[in-house]
Amino acid sequence: MVVTETPSGDTQLRPYVKDPVELNKDIVALVAQQMADALIEHAGRQPDGTIPSPPAPIPGTKLLENTMFPCSRCGRITARLVFAPECASEADMLSLGERLRNDVRYAPYPVWLIGAPDSEDDSVARHLTLQLAPVRGEVYREHPDKMNSRLMELDDKHHC
Repeated sequence: MVVTETPSGDTQLRPYVKDPVELNKDIVALVAQQMADALIEHAGRQPDGTIPSPPAPIPGTKLLENTMFPCSRCGRITARLVFAPECASEADMLSLGERLRNDVRYAPYPVWLIGAPDSEDDSVARHLTLQLAPVRGEVYREHPDKMNSRLMELDDKHHC
């Protein structure tokens, strides 16, 4: 891992691998997942509750909003949502899901990709949804209230 400083003064960890990169993909994905989770869980336990700002994006990349859901008792991550409102079709969801495969491959908790809603009316809008990990699912539409209930259930049933 390479430790660098971001323009905003934060510390950033980046994997450093030698050629051939293809041979290192799985181990880098596993270590990166574990390190990211540990850092997020640690930040969530800080007394002031502040979470560091994300690093500046690498030129040519697009950042997706991610929300982690920590257990209300122990602080371990119980779920993650990745928001991609620009995904307006099943094909868009599957394509982005494939691009995110290595990022979530070793997540021990559920990760969902949340796409565009089918209505402007939030009270009835159902969003395209795709579970990416730990088991990949099919694209379906779901109202945010149903997802919120699932997230609360994951918190309630988390084994601390």
